[in-house]
Amino acid sequence: MKKLLVTTDLSYNSKPAVRFAIQLAAQAGYELTFLYVNSSFIIDPFSSVTFVGLPEPDTKMQEQSLKRFIHTLYRQTHKQPEKINYIVENKLGVNEAILDCAKRIKADYICMSTRGGGLANKLLGSHTSKILHDSPIPVLVVPRHYRMKQLNSVLYPSDIEDIKIELPLIKKFAAEFNAPISIYHYDYFTEEEEINKKLHEIEHQYKSNIVHFHFKKLNPEVSLLRHLQIDIMRAKPSIITMFAKEDRSWFGQLFQPIKTSEKGFDTRTPMLVFRK
Repeated sequence: MKKLLVTTDLSYNSKPAVRFAIQLAAQAGYELTFLYVNSSFIIDPFSSVTFVGLPEPDTKMQEQSLKRFIHTLYRQTHKQPEKINYIVENKLGVNEAILDCAKRIKADYICMSTRGGGLANKLLGSHTSKILHDSPIPVLVVPRHYRMKQLNSVLYPSDIEDIKIELPLIKKFAAEFNAPISIYHYDYFTEEEEINKKLHEIEHQYKSNIVHFHFKKLNPEVSLLRHLQIDIMRAKPSIITMFAKEDRSWFGQLFQPIKTSEKGFDTRTPMLVFRK
């Protein structure tokens, strides 16, 4: 049984990740561990206030609050909890607590919500960014606008340089809920004979009844991000997969809009991010 670590701070903004995890577990039989890291007991680590005499946080009460929060969402989603666990930790370093817990329970994935401001901004420059950068396991990032639905397709934007390594990882994940995979590759020179030949050789090697390729010509006046947004709206995938490379050249290019009017990659679609 695959293990999914789901983070929550018991807030409205953390509900999308919990709902997504409930749906994924219902379809693929995941064991879910819900983690609540409380750092609110810290007054101000930079002030002159000492912590001598402060009462210890009531972990049992916090765990009851976590259970009520999760069971309320189960009732609202009309799903029955199966294999689920609850962990409460009181620590100042939230990111470190999440990664330590994932390692301790041997989680296969971490699932967490973003909160407003465009998904790209949250992926590349905030709390979630730290987890993505440091996590040795893939991270499922669920946007605030996510609405629970059957998971039935995966969209994989790719520079196809490392498809031999990346595609098997995506196929392994998609097979858990019998989802086809649509691979989207964007290039300015798709019509050139040499490039066209290379792309179709790759397609011939990797396509199957569940893997489909879409080669798209880039318009230099439109950002790569905008091209992808249009295809997401058309394809309506259940999940988008990404590979965040160390230099993040292609990944970074994807999330760098050319036009300032493009506010960020705000989507209702969850993302599965692998770190290389």
